[in-house]
Amino acid sequence: MEERFRTIRIHPDGAQIVCSEQPCLLLIVVLTILTGWDGLLPEAMTFPLLAVIGCLLLYLLFRYMYLTRMVFVIGGEQLMHEHGIFTTQRDYIELYRVVDYSEHRTFTQIVLGLKTISVYSGDRTSPRLDILGVAEKDNLIQELRHRVEVNKTRRNIHEFTNMQ
Repeated sequence: MEERFRTIRIHPDGAQIVCSEQPCLLLIVVLTILTGWDGLLPEAMTFPLLAVIGCLLLYLLFRYMYLTRMVFVIGGEQLMHEHGIFTTQRDYIELYRVVDYSEHRTFTQIVLGLKTISVYSGDRTSPRLDILGVAEKDNLIQELRHRVEVNKTRRNIHEFTNMQ
């Protein structure tokens, strides 16, 4: 009897923007402090700095929209990554091609309770796929590992290692 899997949809947590865009956020804070301090900068510098802050905020808004529209879908046979704002791109990895996984947590992700899961595959177009902004409590690797093993068994694919 063939095993049936429910489809898992993962959207990165919105807090991941803090982890991904730290330099930009820090620059906005510094520029805001500089423009707000009386007498620190000449009056002629205030408007250009406000314009730069506005551009950086627009950039952050774009990155936030891009991040929150991103979706990772884990089905019974494929892992799909959909991303884009004005256009949409879908990348697929056949689960039987997955060879390894890893979890990574930056300091900011630890504070926010998030992690990044990297999936490594023999796929030519997507040898590595990073699943960003996953909740720390989610045990996604175990679920992926099980689905990969089922797909490899179904296709009669065996991995041989060079043991010395």
